[in-house]
Amino acid sequence: MITYISSCSDLEWKIIYVGSAETEEYDQVLDSVLVGPVPPGRHMFVFQADPPDTSKIPPQDAIGVTVVLLTCSYHGQEFIRVGYYVNNEYSDPELRENPPSVPQFDKLQRNILANHPRVTRFRIDWD
Repeated sequence: MITYISSCSDLEWKIIYVGSAETEEYDQVLDSVLVGPVPPGRHMFVFQADPPDTSKIPPQDAIGVTVVLLTCSYHGQEFIRVGYYVNNEYSDPELRENPPSVPQFDKLQRNILANHPRVTRFRIDWD
């Protein structure tokens, strides 16, 4: 992630897996990290997380498109959100054509559309 923000305080970054489009109840914070203070200039860091806990994903939402969010907050105020579409599907063509009633998570593959992020910025109080 590249940031151009200058801050005397830490910035909180989070990776969130959206478990269901219907409710935030199934969202999982995969990791969070405090970065800072951040001096003026361009900065880069690597932020990676373990995959979501599949036992917390509703079976009807296990296959298909969902979202992974990368958020950043300053003093508890979210000022940027970057969303990446994720497609979960079976790698086996037979399972794709005839999916089991209970998802077989060990046979799913996750494709993240990293080249097409959706960026949303929010106004916050920087003081």
